[in-house]
Amino acid sequence: MRFYEREDELENELNRGALWAITYGDLMSYLMIFFMILFAFYSSKNIAAQFSMKGLEETFGKDTQIASTLFSKHGIQQIAQVEISANKISINFSDPILFTPGSDVLKPGSYTHLHRLTAVFKDLPNPIQIEGHTDNTPLGRGTRFRSNWELSSARAFTVLQFFIKEGVAPEKLSAVGYGEFKPIQGNDTPEGRSKNRRIEINIIRHEI
Repeated sequence: MRFYEREDELENELNRGALWAITYGDLMSYLMIFFMILFAFYSSKNIAAQFSMKGLEETFGKDTQIASTLFSKHGIQQIAQVEISANKISINFSDPILFTPGSDVLKPGSYTHLHRLTAVFKDLPNPIQIEGHTDNTPLGRGTRFRSNWELSSARAFTVLQFFIKEGVAPEKLSAVGYGEFKPIQGNDTPEGRSKNRRIEINIIRHEI
């Protein structure tokens, strides 16, 4: 055991010990805060995932797995807007992903996108409805369509034919054209008109 000859020497030694204890305590506090942050982060992600899945189950019942497959495995949300409602999952391809203006011929670059959907649709028992939509701009000369209604119908039927050729059962498919009569944006801006020119592919919910 060490004896201190002077009082100030003892005080200095005690101060050094106190500083070490403070530093050690601070380190432990920082570590505790760090692990608490990690726990909160992973807990919040888990809770969010559970809440999201619960929401899907409540709104889409037994077809929740369809949405999960579309989002995760095939990455459909990277190329189209995917929306889930009480009676369907809607996959919205806006202009000009699939078609050039005034045409019902699929662009070569669209095949890859539609192939992703084909991989999903082949195994689904659900009805699949394809909707064609346009803006309200009158068709110019040189087009073979007399109206936007005819153009939207032809585009929807083109997509339907693509799925049939790729092996999707025809009895599950239907196609309809709405022309400019179901806009999702105003037609008074270029951005709005671009949003309205679209193909919507709807996976219809099974009743539970």
